[in-house]
Amino acid sequence: MLANIQALRALAALLVVVVHLETLGGPIGLGKPIFGLFAVGVDLFFVISGFIMVYTTSRRPTRPDAFLLNRLLRIAPVYWLLTLAVFVLALASPSLLGTTRADWGGLVRSLLFIPYERADGTVRPVLFVGWSLNLEMAFYLVFAAALGIRGAGLRVAMGISTLVLAVALGSAFGSQLSVPLRFLTQPLLLEFACGMALGWLFPRLRPSHAMTRAAVLIAPAALLALVLAAMIATSGGWPLSALPATVLVLAALIAEKGGVVAGHRFVQAPGDASYSLYLVHPFVTQAWTILAGRAGIVSAQSAPFLMLLALVSAIGTAIVFHRTVEKPLNGYVQRRLEQVSARRKRADLRRTVELAE
Repeated sequence: MLANIQALRALAALLVVVVHLETLGGPIGLGKPIFGLFAVGVDLFFVISGFIMVYTTSRRPTRPDAFLLNRLLRIAPVYWLLTLAVFVLALASPSLLGTTRADWGGLVRSLLFIPYERADGTVRPVLFVGWSLNLEMAFYLVFAAALGIRGAGLRVAMGISTLVLAVALGSAFGSQLSVPLRFLTQPLLLEFACGMALGWLFPRLRPSHAMTRAAVLIAPAALLALVLAAMIATSGGWPLSALPATVLVLAALIAEKGGVVAGHRFVQAPGDASYSLYLVHPFVTQAWTILAGRAGIVSAQSAPFLMLLALVSAIGTAIVFHRTVEKPLNGYVQRRLEQVSARRKRADLRRTVELAE
């Protein structure tokens, strides 16, 4: 994977972590309106995801079914594991989880990536950060369908057109659609389309010292614009953050082409573990919030240190979880599927031989 993209994945995950430091930061006068701005990390994730899908599949032929299986193996095992962990917590000690309750129907929908409306009126799964994965899986279905088209340019155009059409239909008929369809046709899908366009553009970029210098200068401004864009409310959920997120990813790609790479291990390690960081951090931030609250140490003086400790703890926990749980679990599931596939092939071969005899 490109080093600068990994660095941006780390950045995106860290932005989301900051959102959930709200309670610890409350005593210094920073409330939800401020912490909520950092939710744009998800917008950055979506643009990166669109780019990665085009970038990786354009380098080698990929069948739609193989693509979907690969994505499911990458996303589902650890997400299912943590979803079940939250559900068990909801059964054993619901007071720890706020509005999350042990709803068996919600659990099934969560595991199947089907959006549903909770009792509190929100549309999110048992592991609440998994709402973005529901959109990811919808995007993967669209992308898999586009993989059936020959030619990278046509595939990208088809994928983007399908996403735009889905959003257009969602905007036109949203009130008449079911909760899952209304959720899965929201304007955030356009951020995947932006990333797909970058995936088509990247191989066509040529190294340039002038463009590299410009990219290095533009990147911080794009990051600032990304956060500030969240301050502007739009009707219908149209993502103003899509543009600065796209510019930020483009700047990172141009810099990579020009040899400016964020390759330090302190940047790459959280990038490698960004998926784990995204999924695991609510457990860590909630633990710090509960423990600090019970100890009575949350104050204006301690809040910055508590937030920093929670942030560093989330990063460290995610890196350990990535190396000891996520990777081994994904590897185990992959090996089991390969074994099942090999047994089926051997069985098919034996049947073929027996029929020939």
